[in-house]
Amino acid sequence: MTEGKRATIQQLLQEYDIEAARDIQDALKDLLGGTIKEMMEAEMDDHLGCGKSERVDRSD
Repeated sequence: MTEGKRATIQQLLQEYDIEAARDIQDALKDLLGGTIKEMMEAEMDDHLGCGKSERVDRSD
């Protein structure tokens, strides 16, 4: 592991006051929650063929 990564991890440990596994879960939710939501919405948009709140005429 690089020194930069170690420093980043130390910052996160201090920022989120991580002392237990539950603290790590909460930190990951905070850090990744928005990204995962965006990824899921993009996947759904692709599956449906339109964006969120976008109307599509489906009279085939």
